[in-house]
Amino acid sequence: MSIAMHALCLALALTTNAASAVDSIGGTLTSVGSDTASALMTHWAAGFQASHPAARIQVQGSGSASAPIALIEGAADLGPMSRPMNASEQAAFRERFGYEPTGFVVAHDAIAVFVHPDNPRARITLAEIDAIYSSTRSCGGVRPIHRWGELDASIRAPALQSPILATGRDSGSGTHELFRETALCGGRYRAEVIAWPGNGAVVATVARNPEAIGYAGLGYVNGLVKTLAVARDAADAATTPDAQTVASGRYPLARAIHVYVNQRPQQPLAPLPRAFIAYILSDEGQQLLRHEGFLPLEADEVREQRASLP
Repeated sequence: MSIAMHALCLALALTTNAASAVDSIGGTLTSVGSDTASALMTHWAAGFQASHPAARIQVQGSGSASAPIALIEGAADLGPMSRPMNASEQAAFRERFGYEPTGFVVAHDAIAVFVHPDNPRARITLAEIDAIYSSTRSCGGVRPIHRWGELDASIRAPALQSPILATGRDSGSGTHELFRETALCGGRYRAEVIAWPGNGAVVATVARNPEAIGYAGLGYVNGLVKTLAVARDAADAATTPDAQTVASGRYPLARAIHVYVNQRPQQPLAPLPRAFIAYILSDEGQQLLRHEGFLPLEADEVREQRASLP
């Protein structure tokens, strides 16, 4: 056999082996959970399937609260959440299986608070947010705030003299729950707060109504609304959500995106979910975050999450 023919055969063998290795990762994964992360999971799925054509990943964005239920019932392989799984959800999982759910931190994100572009306000404190959204005012507000003029006497625009239209996410959303815990200090929402099942609907409502205020995942905020800088209290410097303030935790409403799986202790994760989570934590997977308005993990965080992948 000539050297050229030998080289050709070797190249074909390597190509065949590589294709076999790619095709060996196959099957179907179902992801049920965070609406905020659903577009991100869909893009990760597309990138993963480009290299693993035998794999299929189905994404359902029905809210973070649906992720633990779907994992417990065996209706999902992956449970993305825009908040950590809470104690009662962990207890329900533990009661069903006898061990803890396995979770990975896969991205940084933040809850942005925004108003109509005509609103002159540029900053807001957690106590002010609480006084607008909460019936309990657990963050220290003395009285409820119903109109923008009560918050700032200099606001005299007629369109802002109507009652504040407070909007946000529905109760099945991790954004709803995390906002309640952090911005409302664990208090209760007012009954009149309009709750939407999607981030985009919150943004659209505020964009159409000068008297409105809303909150949503940072990746869903666009130029049709004005993002407010948020301060922990009146004496604190207000910060807007960006790569530095979110990653460092300086922004008060910073958060992480989690993906949970059902993993038996002392046993390796099945090849397909393991390969998909490894892709999420790869350089390519982390770069996709920026296109969806999320922020990648720091290098040491990526190493820690990769090391915990069974």
